[in-house]
Amino acid sequence: MLNIDALQQLKSLKKDIKDSKEIVQGIVKGSNNRFGFVTLSDGKDIYLSPDEMLKVFPGDEVEIDVQKDPKGKEFGLIEKLVKSNLKQFVGKYVIKGKAHFVDVDVAGMSRWIFIPPNKRGKAQEHDLLHCQVLQHPIKNGKPQAEILNVIGSIEKPGIEREYVICKHQIENDWNNETLAQTNSLTEQTIVDQQLGRQDLRNLSFVTIDAASTTDMDDALFVETTENGWKLKVAIADPTAVIAQGSALEQTAYNRMTSIYFPDEPLAMLPESISTQLCSLLPKVDRLALICEIEIDATGALGDYKIYEATIHSRAKLSYQEVAAFLETPNEDHSLKVDTAVASVLETLSTLANALKQWRADNALVSEDRPDYRLRLNEQKKIATIDVLEQNAAHAIVGECMIAANRCAADLLTRSNSAGLFITHAGIRSERQSNVLDVARSRWEDATPENLTEKDNYVKLVRLAQQDTALPPIKSIIAKQHERSLFSTAVKPHFGMGLDAYTTFTSPLRKGNDFYVHRLIKKIINAEPANIFTDSDLEQLQEQTFAARRAVNEMEQWLKCQYIEPQKDQTFKATVVRMTSAGCQVKINENGIEGFVSTKAMPVKYSFDPNLMTLTSKSKDQFMLDQEVDVLLDSIDWKRKQIQFKVAAKASSEATATDKAAD
Repeated sequence: MLNIDALQQLKSLKKDIKDSKEIVQGIVKGSNNRFGFVTLSDGKDIYLSPDEMLKVFPGDEVEIDVQKDPKGKEFGLIEKLVKSNLKQFVGKYVIKGKAHFVDVDVAGMSRWIFIPPNKRGKAQEHDLLHCQVLQHPIKNGKPQAEILNVIGSIEKPGIEREYVICKHQIENDWNNETLAQTNSLTEQTIVDQQLGRQDLRNLSFVTIDAASTTDMDDALFVETTENGWKLKVAIADPTAVIAQGSALEQTAYNRMTSIYFPDEPLAMLPESISTQLCSLLPKVDRLALICEIEIDATGALGDYKIYEATIHSRAKLSYQEVAAFLETPNEDHSLKVDTAVASVLETLSTLANALKQWRADNALVSEDRPDYRLRLNEQKKIATIDVLEQNAAHAIVGECMIAANRCAADLLTRSNSAGLFITHAGIRSERQSNVLDVARSRWEDATPENLTEKDNYVKLVRLAQQDTALPPIKSIIAKQHERSLFSTAVKPHFGMGLDAYTTFTSPLRKGNDFYVHRLIKKIINAEPANIFTDSDLEQLQEQTFAARRAVNEMEQWLKCQYIEPQKDQTFKATVVRMTSAGCQVKINENGIEGFVSTKAMPVKYSFDPNLMTLTSKSKDQFMLDQEVDVLLDSIDWKRKQIQFKVAAKASSEATATDKAAD
């Protein structure tokens, strides 16, 4: 037995050893291989060997001992698990010999987790599973999990949607309290809430949306004035019938957004509210929040007011109907409207042009890009992919919504209380010097400095919009952008060139818009409203991102299935992103994206991170916006990633090109 002196010496020795170590804390980050890293608070990455990675999961908070190998390269040894954030996950059931595992679907994790015999249930090999961690690997490197639910067979129709909903922890069912409150709301509720509101039912409001849309958030009315126009934007008012602090309101914040999965959306609010009682349907009385704006002949916004009203929409019109009517107003159309509605549409078209021109002259206007809609068959697989082009009707709605949102942002700013703004910080801080280097090479002294200032950023983008040289600097700038974020404090939106911006025009579909309605009501009616804290905001932001990731993942999965049989087909595509390893391309016809790796090419390419180009010694080059012909090379089914390869030019085409060059 050790005596007291020996114990004290041992404790002292342990303390000396610990004090001599460089112990730091960080977050584990996995890779596509077995090794990983620990990211420290200053952003520095410390290497973790495959053996060390066996002790942890990606996302774990750990303490590590930082050491150096004989060449002076730093690496980490796991000292302590501080916190593990991985509690539940999804994956595929795998059987190897007599052992059963789940192939975990977590970013940065490239391992299987053992499932003990009594935790397997009735799962079959290759089933997709929802699991929870039973045993963390920190002690022995051998994690265990149990199956909570079998999501379904990989062959099950609609499995893609079910899987991503489970993976991203998205609410899919209404709780009993939410249903009870929903069922208590009737048309009489709308009648009861009309008292004290302005009555605008005599005005010819119209809705313009997709033909299939039933949750209509907005309706428009406009009239000319001596100086320009008076625009009334009517926004659906669910906050009038959903009590503050109620289960229904909490459901809206929990879901945060309607999720538009292909052919089967997941609504933020129950359909009886979002598509019936609060939707601005035609020929019925509906509650609305009105943003009334004076606009001069140049498209500049003047005085505005926001108030509660009752409207009676005259018609539900589709984008295609309105665009066709405006393009050829004197021809016979399927769109049959009275003279009052026709006048509103024609005036809206003129107004939208003025609003857009003002933004082009005084702020920034983003370039319209085609969108794509996946149409599914009875087996829940892609039947067709439709290209959705923007037309004049989209421009009308877009410009009117931006105008109303600008007014809402101004109201929140003037109230001097916490709001909810959409912010955008422009170019990422670590990429600003690269962008400025390219700009100076093009425009010399005309190049603005300090891109952390909105006006300088706006000047930069305007110069880029007029620059036709290659590589395209407009696209180079666009690929260096920060992500737009929520903020309780007013901050500029660089991407729009505005000092403040928010959104309140989609309260049936977006939780942040619903919340801004509450704030506006607080201001105009002195009603109490719960103020979001920074932690609330962070949670709501993450829910919005999770919804976006879920849709993208489902669509990418379906696209992989759709393109797999087309292995021998040549596609015309456009380069949309560049890295040192290759380029991301998008097929022009259907919007499917995939990666072209330079590793598979016969010659080496060097990457210019400023111009975002790949160039070979023979001056062959890839750059943003370049059109290329590609073939399907392979599909990484675990990561749902498509690999393309560049199609070889036909010999006759190559000969013709060579002759033209001569």
